[in-house]
Amino acid sequence: MDLFSAANVYLRQVGETRPRISELNCNIFTEGGPDPKSLVEISGKRKSGKTFLLMQIIANCLTNCDVILININHKIEYQVLGRLVQDAVKKANPDAIDVQLQKICEKCFNSLEIINCFSSLDIRMALKALDNHILLHNERISLVAINGLCEFYWFDLPQNVRIRKYKYYMNILEEINKICKRFYVCCIYTIDSSFIQNPYAPCRAINIDHKLQLEYLTNGKRMLNDKEIVINENGIQFK
Repeated sequence: MDLFSAANVYLRQVGETRPRISELNCNIFTEGGPDPKSLVEISGKRKSGKTFLLMQIIANCLTNCDVILININHKIEYQVLGRLVQDAVKKANPDAIDVQLQKICEKCFNSLEIINCFSSLDIRMALKALDNHILLHNERISLVAINGLCEFYWFDLPQNVRIRKYKYYMNILEEINKICKRFYVCCIYTIDSSFIQNPYAPCRAINIDHKLQLEYLTNGKRMLNDKEIVINENGIQFK
């Protein structure tokens, strides 16, 4: 067996020990939660609820595993995330008393590592850190969450050069997909819906296991995969 194959065997063994999030939220993932190596796309326009949905998923995951959050657009509201974590902990531990719940919440907060990015270089460095160090040395990480995947598209455009949004999206996703497959982790990310449209000739595409499409209609209604939802202090709920 060569060195490359041995490394793959080792990474698979590590990956198989990671906590599973396949039973994450039956209301959102109607066919069961994401499996290891899965990609989950949360798309929608501005103010459609993408960040809130991501925070709700993170909160549920933290009751079971460690999470890496790559914070790109800086729209995460930490007080809201904290409340969602508390709610998730209560639902997962219905018989626990207040002191126990507090300790579990503290453990959940310690299980979240946030990497703030302020440029495309920061994103590349964050992904390199995941690939070379973080995921290799922490067997409890099952989810990599990314908020605002293509946030720096306009800053990255060279002068007089046009890069299609879809191609730009696929270029970033290709690197993320390799990391997920290599380390047996799931990646859930938010992206503006303008990036998922591909009206031109097909270019290379990556299989996305779950697509969560959010809409904010002119009549004030919100939709998730064509089903009406409400967003309140209890999170996103289907009507």
